[in-house]
Amino acid sequence: MTGSVVLDIVIGITFVYLLYSLLGTLVAEIIATNLGLRARNLHSAIKRMLMDSEVTTLKSFGKSRKGALIDSFYNHPEVKFMSPNKFFSKPSAIKDDTFSKTLVFLIKERGEGDETTNIIKTGIKNLGMDSSTQKYVESLFEDANHDIDKFKSELERWYNNTMKQATEWYKRNLQIMLFIIGLVIATLFNVDTFKIVEQLSNDKEARAQMVELASTYINNNPITISTSTTFQDSLSQEAYNDRIDSLLEIKKTLDVEIEKTQNILGGGSWLPDSLTLTKNGKSTVPLYINASILPAKEIKRKGKVRYANYSFLDKLKYLLKMFVTNFFGYAVTALAISLGAPFWFDLLNKFMKLRGTLSEKTNEKK
Repeated sequence: MTGSVVLDIVIGITFVYLLYSLLGTLVAEIIATNLGLRARNLHSAIKRMLMDSEVTTLKSFGKSRKGALIDSFYNHPEVKFMSPNKFFSKPSAIKDDTFSKTLVFLIKERGEGDETTNIIKTGIKNLGMDSSTQKYVESLFEDANHDIDKFKSELERWYNNTMKQATEWYKRNLQIMLFIIGLVIATLFNVDTFKIVEQLSNDKEARAQMVELASTYINNNPITISTSTTFQDSLSQEAYNDRIDSLLEIKKTLDVEIEKTQNILGGGSWLPDSLTLTKNGKSTVPLYINASILPAKEIKRKGKVRYANYSFLDKLKYLLKMFVTNFFGYAVTALAISLGAPFWFDLLNKFMKLRGTLSEKTNEKK
């Protein structure tokens, strides 16, 4: 096998990974948008900042009352009305100055005394934070030399540092979700890495077609799915609708590209309603069907044609058998999908440039 053939195989499998990574990312984005996962992640991060562990009572003006600091924070008008509706009851993003302004308000509300310094100090103690968090906020006030503006700046610095970590938490959770989604996609579409590599190795025409599809896609379709995990802007209802519409529009284009690869590499793991059979009851078409695990069915005749019909339950059983039979191939595909579309897009770009360079050198020798 020549180097150019190996490169074409790599380009083919990379292109497959790119398409299904785009699909996986798109599905993950739709799920994240509808379930408000960014807002949940942000809520968890702020809760960890302010409380560290669950606090059941808060002190206000020397009196104890039921509730939680995190609830008081999110119920403050500065934060509360950033959420678009009751379903998305918490904002997906809070700016650093909003965080500091809200927290200082809560501190002052619970403070005692006449002087600002005493109000802040007692307010921090009465806020109901975890003891270690309380000591840290007190140290921030001391570092600010009891200046309110500097204190707010220290709170904003603390918040921004935590948001960097929150972004990493979100990316990690998104990658786990992408792997699960990738495993489902690989099973449904029958994207077995090992079998695709084998097919591209043995089928020159399929290999050439995949390289052509990859080249055309790279030239015409820059990645347009945003996977930004920073928490900068709150999601309004209008922005939510635009986001979903944009993702669904991308999916239409992606479906066309996936169908092209399916036509070259074969179909998915979901059986059609009926299959034409040979005399021994095995499938003749399409080639991607694994005849050895087909559910046993009564063979029917229509003229000289022998066929079998498959119910929903039959299709489901076949799908599960395909998952077990090709698990390792699907798992490798899922791992590839979890790396994300931008990774495969950049890699495919590099491979295509390398192929172009090799082609130029070959032509020069001739």
